[in-house]
Amino acid sequence: MSLADDLYLAAHDTVRARCVLTPATLGLGLAGALLGELVLWRRLEIHDDRLSVVDHRPTGDVASAAVLDQLTREQRRGVRDWIAFLSTGVATDLVARRLTRAGLTRRTVRRGLFGSRLSFDPVDSVVSGLPATRIRVAAERRELLGVPDLVLTGLVFATGLDQHALATLDPRGRDHLLDQLRRRLPPPLQRLVGHAEAAVGDAVMARRA
Repeated sequence: MSLADDLYLAAHDTVRARCVLTPATLGLGLAGALLGELVLWRRLEIHDDRLSVVDHRPTGDVASAAVLDQLTREQRRGVRDWIAFLSTGVATDLVARRLTRAGLTRRTVRRGLFGSRLSFDPVDSVVSGLPATRIRVAAERRELLGVPDLVLTGLVFATGLDQHALATLDPRGRDHLLDQLRRRLPPPLQRLVGHAEAAVGDAVMARRA
């Protein structure tokens, strides 16, 4: 599965298949994850707070290719600008539909007092729990994570998802993960995670204002 797919699944409760993050926070995390996928695909580079397209070739994946196409056509280059733009439903929709095409989520219409709401819920609770379990077990065993899982871990902390996905992890395990993020995550991806975390913080403050 792709980085953004892992984050989407990790953000859902394995019992009720409900998202534990607010739509805004989920969107910001997935926006960072899709940009992270393009960095891992070597289509994007990040320098400080700016990004640049270094390879225009499609990735072969509908979701990341759609983001790459938009990046190529737009003039804005600020990382935070793109995280903000993609978080307004674009990232969540792209990732949810990618997972549905893979058979990992299903369209669910929930009816309430104020009308109907469409959601994409994980089909298999075991599969949806795998990303968080993979990180948690590696931390418990003090194993080193690969770069994609380090980005995923960074976004889990950036969105506050660690309070759910890593709730049972002991303090030494959390320290092990944070130390890896500081020492082993490449600087461009550290900056991407940092921008995502700042965007989540701004969104939280705006809701409280």
